[in-house]
Amino acid sequence: MSLVFVEPAHAGEVLLRSVQPFGCLLSGMDVDDAEIWLKCKDDLFRYAAVLVGPGDAEDVVSTVFLRVLDRRRLDDLEDARRYLFRAVLNECKTRGVRRRTGFGPADLPVPPPPDPQPEILDAVLALPIGQRAATFFVYWADMSVAEAARMMGIQPGTVKRYLHLARNKLKGVLDEHVNAE
Repeated sequence: MSLVFVEPAHAGEVLLRSVQPFGCLLSGMDVDDAEIWLKCKDDLFRYAAVLVGPGDAEDVVSTVFLRVLDRRRLDDLEDARRYLFRAVLNECKTRGVRRRTGFGPADLPVPPPPDPQPEILDAVLALPIGQRAATFFVYWADMSVAEAARMMGIQPGTVKRYLHLARNKLKGVLDEHVNAE
């Protein structure tokens, strides 16, 4: 099995890049870059799906990966994983600005919790992208505020502010859920 990326070229032309799971050198991709990609891709897809929805997640991650590879080698970066997560966040923000429309909570793939709580899920998915990203890293990926800040490319104080705003927006829904139990 190989991963295939579609890359726009000249008018009417499409270039295909593929990466073999075992890191073969194909289409100019170094073995180290392929290994980094294979280690990060699943987490990047999940992150992008939380930020922009499942329909655009694969496109966002592929676009980021190809754009990064056109400019540099991943193994030359100090922290390729952090760089790729930040690039995915930036691409999601750019797409949101271009579209100027949001997506609804129903558009996101979310693993069902043990006890489905759609009202909580809808509230989380309705958060602005920065708050959703901070919530993803701190509460889902179990990172510290400092780690989340590094991944997002922002200051820890900004992550704390995003989390504070997110908790305020979620407070009513969470209180209702606790009282219902």
